Amino acid sequence: MRYINMAGYKPRGWQRKADVHLKALRHCADMQQRKAYLDTSTHKVWNEHKKKFERLSHGKCWFSEARATVSDYAIEHFRPKKGVDLIKSKDEYRECRTATDPNGYWWLSYELENFRLAAYKPNQLKANYFPLEAGSIIAKELDNSWRKEKYMLLDPCIEGDTTLLTYDGERPIEANPNPLSIEHIRARISIKVYGLDRLQRLKSARAVVLQYLKNYYNEASRNWNAMNSNRGNNQEAYQLAKIGFSNNCGYIIAMLRPDKEFTMMVLAFLKGMNKQWIRDHILTLAERKRYI
Repeated sequence: MRYINMAGYKPRGWQRKADVHLKALRHCADMQQRKAYLDTSTHKVWNEHKKKFERLSHGKCWFSEARATVSDYAIEHFRPKKGVDLIKSKDEYRECRTATDPNGYWWLSYELENFRLAAYKPNQLKANYFPLEAGSIIAKELDNSWRKEKYMLLDPCIEGDTTLLTYDGERPIEANPNPLSIEHIRARISIKVYGLDRLQRLKSARAVVLQYLKNYYNEASRNWNAMNSNRGNNQEAYQLAKIGFSNNCGYIIAMLRPDKEFTMMVLAFLKGMNKQWIRDHILTLAERKRYI
């Protein structure tokens, strides 16, 4: 999961349009009417943001870092607009809510801050789940108390949240190894709810990228060792290894570009190798280029 900065995203005219639809929702007699309103195709104006959101993430799902070749995109309502279900069947975590909420966060249906870009399957699997931390306040309708909720799902629009997820090979895991920590629990729930560890096409796509990375890493490691063994002894062999090493590092750095898939998996692999040459010749350069 890579951080998505929405701070500067303020499309002209959107708030006026959103206010019109929110007013219509407020005039609905009950939730059944609201659901009918939200299901009307001409009222799904949140889809206007798809292309712009794709540009923010370089054409990748905000939750999985996968491109649309894995699945199509949808505008995800981070706080569900038509009801909230409990995740008891998804995780042993005891939720703040004690019952499902049939109303959901309907008043945030057109709230720009509630929109995320999700691949079809993660969006489908997340469905109406929105667990809250034990002791959190639960938002009331038509006020801003939702901003004070302590939610459990990792949010790609919160930079700190994206650091709570890492990888063991191609498998997403919790960055905090303490299973009792709130950070570990949040990551564990998010991996399950977003389907990051069980969508086969997603797993296969990550495995392909990881194999390319391993190949580049192995070549770079061999060339690094050849450089060290031939330095001052065999200038020709040293130069050949140096050129090869530079090329290998260039390929790996390119895999960290924001427009590439699964960059956080790539970064986790490189950091996990714990090699000084990786820090000096790959990570430092990637940081200078603002890839990471």
